[in-house]
Amino acid sequence: MRVLILGMLAVVVSIVEAQTFNPRETITVGIDLSLGMTEDAVVKNLAASGYKVRKMEPPSRLKKDGITSMWIVDDRGDQKSTPTSLGVILFSSGRLSTAMRELLPDDSGSQVEFGRQLYFAMRDLEAEGNSQCTIQTVTEEVPEFAHKTARLRCGEKTIVIDLQKQQNKNETVQLAEEVGHHLERDARY
Repeated sequence: MRVLILGMLAVVVSIVEAQTFNPRETITVGIDLSLGMTEDAVVKNLAASGYKVRKMEPPSRLKKDGITSMWIVDDRGDQKSTPTSLGVILFSSGRLSTAMRELLPDDSGSQVEFGRQLYFAMRDLEAEGNSQCTIQTVTEEVPEFAHKTARLRCGEKTIVIDLQKQQNKNETVQLAEEVGHHLERDARY
């Protein structure tokens, strides 16, 4: 009996270790998505779940990186309101290679909501076993426009904070979560 219990315990420990060291890279953009899913299945499942999907021509920079198609995923809002973008999904040769989910809409303006979304995104990264991370910041400024981006990359997932300031306009902030190759904010839509 003791040998059986020890054997079962060893199996459970090896399963937990495998899950800890090989987290499945998933993200929710309307539906749960995993890298490598087929384009047809993703688009059909999104549409069947009531989400609006719009196919876009990928910018040339993304095409150079092997992206063959790009889709914008909008919420299930009513027909009269302007749809809210949930994120962007990119495919290479019919397979999901990148997905980006908006965590905070452009017009949110709530410092508390920003903090909450950032906390929960970081908590989820930790829970998935992605605790060894790198940080990257980029600043691009010209007299009429300032763009600052901070990326917290953990495994294949990245949390992106994007600050933009146009001359004579208020500064905006966006918070997003990505899985796969990182997207440049100006190439999203």
